[in-house]
Amino acid sequence: MSCPSDFWSNSYRNECVLKEVEFLASDEALGITLIFLSVFGACLVIVFTVIYVMYRETALVKANDRELSFLIQFSLICTLMTSILFVGKPEEWSCMARQTTLALGFSLCLSCILGKTIVLMLSKRAAKSKTADQSRWVIMKPLYQKIVGVTGLVIEVGICTAYLIMMPPWVYKNMESQNVKIILECNEGSIEFLCSMFGFDVFLAILCFITAFIARKLPDNFNEAKFITFGMLVFFIVWISFVPAYLSTRGKFKVAVEIFAILASSFGLLGCIFVPKSYIILLKPERNTEEIVGGRAATNDKSAPGTSASMTSEMNNTTVSTVVLDD
Repeated sequence: MSCPSDFWSNSYRNECVLKEVEFLASDEALGITLIFLSVFGACLVIVFTVIYVMYRETALVKANDRELSFLIQFSLICTLMTSILFVGKPEEWSCMARQTTLALGFSLCLSCILGKTIVLMLSKRAAKSKTADQSRWVIMKPLYQKIVGVTGLVIEVGICTAYLIMMPPWVYKNMESQNVKIILECNEGSIEFLCSMFGFDVFLAILCFITAFIARKLPDNFNEAKFITFGMLVFFIVWISFVPAYLSTRGKFKVAVEIFAILASSFGLLGCIFVPKSYIILLKPERNTEEIVGGRAATNDKSAPGTSASMTSEMNNTTVSTVVLDD
């Protein structure tokens, strides 16, 4: 006789026994490790947020738009904590929440970064034009950044809402992968909607990389575009490596691979965007001035009299003065 679908024959083949149910449990070593890394990353983001709040009136923090930086930090906390939803027994609510929350977190983060890089790119173009254009970009800079950030988030919210209403995910007992085990997992429902959600995030990441790459040579001693460019490269490397690893694994390790990609990309963005600034704020406060941050003065390690950087700066200042007098 054949055993029911949830059962399998024992070693003596004289009795049907319940199949083992497999999922990434929160009380096993792998699950505990991933949860610890998620909480540690969220605490790390909170530390950087506290640093930004304490030094919010300094030149470096104000130059990088404090409100937008706080939004990026909030979105990174969301993406890091979302990985906890992947650990534990799949439920209807967790299946519906984890992919949409992850997509929304990355969308908010990448939209805010895109707002920064677009303004940096436009500032570079304005720096080559008339003074009136430069003043216009300085005035409109915070507005453009917030409009881009809100627009990206609204589009992603629309896609996620349609996904949850039309073809939401559900809990699925996978009995095809292994005969002796039931792999409890989330069936993502519509692959088209899932690709649309994360495809939009990829689109935002590509725009961030292009605009940051264009603006990487701004005359700024702490040009944020350089760090964002490297952060986007880390983001792409992690998720490109994730695809073949995800497709080649089964069961709970498949979920663990996705969590690792979430954590790695979030830590990469956190390290590339906030660590360099926090280093200057805490350990090099003498370089946290408006003149040095804005590129109007050389940094301390290059401003000694007689150095090539100092001589070049003096020659540039003389040239600018001559042009102004001629005008």
